[in-house]
Amino acid sequence: KVPASELFQLRTVIGEEVVIRQWVIDKLPNDQFSIDNALILSRSRRWPLMIDPQLQANKWIRNSNGEALKLLRLSSGNYARILE
Repeated sequence: KVPASELFQLRTVIGEEVVIRQWVIDKLPNDQFSIDNALILSRSRRWPLMIDPQLQANKWIRNSNGEALKLLRLSSGNYARILE
């Protein structure tokens, strides 16, 4: 038998409560699904695709990164130049 807990939470394995608390202050919803997604996003090496119909992730990313974030739209005339 492999020892394991009955309830697995990604938050307890790779989460840091201080960082998670700051995310919630930065407008990340305080539910387990949102926190698990944010933990995966913070540990990933590539840019994630975020499907965000309620714009909750959008608000969180903007509040977390502030001035370091650059907004780029496909409809921008200088899209390719900015991307380089």
